[in-house]
Amino acid sequence: MHSPIAALKLLQQLLKRIARQDKAFDKYKISFLKKLQNSNSDTITESLYDECITQISELPAPIEDTLSEGRLIVSQSQLQLQKLSHLSDQINQKIEASKSISQPYSIIEHHSELSNIIKIYQRVVIELNKNKDASPCATNAPLVNNICDELQQVILNLDVGTAYIKKLEAIRKKISNENNANALPLYCLEIISIIIDSTREERRSSRHFLYTLNDSLTQFYLNFSKNIKLAESAFEKQDKCVKSIQKQSIALKKETQNSVDLISLQKHIFDYVENVEDMIQSREDEKEQQVRQQFQGMARQIKELQNETNNYQKTLKQQSKQLHIDFLTKIPNRAAWSERLQVEFTRYQRYQHPLNIAVIDIDKFKVINDTFGHLAGDKVLNVIAQTLQKSIRNTDFIARYGGEEFAILLPEITTEQSQLTLEKLCQTIKKIPFKFKKQSISITISVGCTSFCQTDDLDSAFERADQALYHAKGNGRDQVVCFEKE
Repeated sequence: MHSPIAALKLLQQLLKRIARQDKAFDKYKISFLKKLQNSNSDTITESLYDECITQISELPAPIEDTLSEGRLIVSQSQLQLQKLSHLSDQINQKIEASKSISQPYSIIEHHSELSNIIKIYQRVVIELNKNKDASPCATNAPLVNNICDELQQVILNLDVGTAYIKKLEAIRKKISNENNANALPLYCLEIISIIIDSTREERRSSRHFLYTLNDSLTQFYLNFSKNIKLAESAFEKQDKCVKSIQKQSIALKKETQNSVDLISLQKHIFDYVENVEDMIQSREDEKEQQVRQQFQGMARQIKELQNETNNYQKTLKQQSKQLHIDFLTKIPNRAAWSERLQVEFTRYQRYQHPLNIAVIDIDKFKVINDTFGHLAGDKVLNVIAQTLQKSIRNTDFIARYGGEEFAILLPEITTEQSQLTLEKLCQTIKKIPFKFKKQSISITISVGCTSFCQTDDLDSAFERADQALYHAKGNGRDQVVCFEKE
């Protein structure tokens, strides 16, 4: 199959992929393909390609298959649903079944998974409404409070664009003061709407880069094709030049045979050599100019692609950074903790340098929320997180693990040194002057810690530190307890 026919068929298939997105473009592409099929010169073909590139660049971008954010939302929803109590076995089975479904690949599969989780939410809301009493009473208050707390936690764990953070914060403040269970589904719908809008915005940004990159690659390909045509034309000229030299050589041979004296022969040879030198010099100058133009064009295209790629890499780095920062406290979140823990544990296994891990919990945090409100609790979390962040070494790492819990990695120091460090943190937090509703209170933290040993894995060391924390809280709080592996 000839390459122009293959290229035409490839274009037909590619253009089908962007059908039914713009009526004007659908009409244009039919006309374009007909003209391209009937084109009888390279000049007309190139002009048609340039015209099509312009039309595609002006075409609104279609929805791309970017599903990672949606998958994260679904996973968080499944975890939050499983934490709800008083749900029927049927709904719990549906939640568990939804977790076993393989990750979606296509947009249709993604929509199906979202629809499934939304249906489960609807069933949960229906069950909660059926189980409530006919009139509001004290027995319903804990359930409403638990759901409000869960919704706030969902909001804090969401990773959305900067433009949507204020909207989510406004909803979270409303939820913190909400006592009516019937209002919670409306808040859920608002949150889902914001998630969808943020995801669409992210897709638009990704599509813009991809289409810009695609245009650049297309232009690079067209320039490359044009350079190939120029090279073919150069070979044709070179062939003509060789044939011309051969023709003059034959003519010189005949004239040499017919020459009657040396002067006449010398003139024929001189004219021949002069013509060949002029022809070669002209050819070399033309070839040098063409090569220079070709390489300059290709270098310019490569530079533009490099700049576009660098810009997109900066955007990805910024998004990755936002994905690993806790929405409320502005310190690393649980996802960032998991990555750093893996890095430090790998380093520990390789070099066997000391590595300590600690879990911190704010004492009686629920009392603060119930007494002074969730906004006061948020303020406490934020202040304590920033204080802990500023009080540790650059080599240490702290993250918000969840709720009012924080986790710290303390490498390159002994167990005794890490305990002294953590006790200083306890004293630093205790001295913070918190004041709510004109009432000054002192807030304390409890800490459980341990050191990694050779037989530990990531989970066993953390569980041992968590057990130490449980022991610290059960023995009076406001203290550091270190457990070593037996």
